[in-house]
Amino acid sequence: MSVFIAWLREWLADTELVMLLSSLLVIFLLLMLLIPVLAPLLFAIAVAYVLDGVVELLRRCRIPRMLAIAMTVGSALLLLLFALLTVMPLLTAQIGRLVSHAPQYVQSLRDMLQQVQTNHAEWINPDYLQQVIAALAAKMQEWGGALLKFSIASIPGMITLLVYAVLVPVLVFFLLKDKHQIIVWAQQFLPRERTLLQRVWAELDTQIGNYIRGKFWEAFVVGLAMWLSYWLMGHDYALLLGVLTGLSVWVPFVGMAVVTVPVVLLSYFQWGWGETMAYGVLAYLVVQTIDANLIVPWLFSEIVNLHPIAIIVAILMFGSLWGIVGVIIAIPMAALVKSVVSIVLERRLAGAEKG
Repeated sequence: MSVFIAWLREWLADTELVMLLSSLLVIFLLLMLLIPVLAPLLFAIAVAYVLDGVVELLRRCRIPRMLAIAMTVGSALLLLLFALLTVMPLLTAQIGRLVSHAPQYVQSLRDMLQQVQTNHAEWINPDYLQQVIAALAAKMQEWGGALLKFSIASIPGMITLLVYAVLVPVLVFFLLKDKHQIIVWAQQFLPRERTLLQRVWAELDTQIGNYIRGKFWEAFVVGLAMWLSYWLMGHDYALLLGVLTGLSVWVPFVGMAVVTVPVVLLSYFQWGWGETMAYGVLAYLVVQTIDANLIVPWLFSEIVNLHPIAIIVAILMFGSLWGIVGVIIAIPMAALVKSVVSIVLERRLAGAEKG
């Protein structure tokens, strides 16, 4: 017991470290309690990080900051309006077509699996195959029902969506315009001993900014490349697969594994077994290969290097806490944890050397 008390006193003697950990704990608890309410603000902060890079680029061209902010936010709103008027109707139509054709696709999948069983009866247990077919059919019907329920359930939320559509651009504008004033105001609520907290914030601000901007452009480029590839090949669900592929990059490793299933299945339903399906899957693999070996190293050269196991653990932990929002912010949160752990170990080593 005396050893524990001595260890506790040693840790509490480091005032700056205690202040850092206490401040982060309070912020974390506030996020857990208020994240549903603060969702529009958090989304606006993410958008502001993306647009801040464009503003700084315009500033380098000697454009006044207010004019650069107005040009950037105005252009973003025009692009959003274009997407709502052109992309959303096409995407909705493709989702509706997928739901309406789901029974045909289920039957097609059954026929394909039964044909495989007939051709390789000595390798495949018929009873087990029937269980697999039933499970796949139930899962596809469940996905179709979920899409339909989502489209129906989203109707009452249109008013909330319209409110957010007004609030988020306003928040983004003021976050860009008064960025430094907001930071100074927020510092008033922090403890005076905040040297370590400022160090963590400086590291995290750079990492989060680079991460969000990088992921945004990665998702845009990968989704656009996937859509163009399948659109040129005449795929009925080219836009849907492009959107899914673009969204999948926000969830490292897991996202690619999950989105591969609809890509392969919808390619089979569209073209059946043959050269065209092989070319379609090959195009998807080429896009993913270019993303992993060219786009990611280029966009994320300044992001903290995290081991794949650390990334997966972060996705599981923060995903269980905050759902899809936690999955998306898992890497920045993991970077925060790594930064704090590095500081703790650094202070511990310094204390051991003094002792």
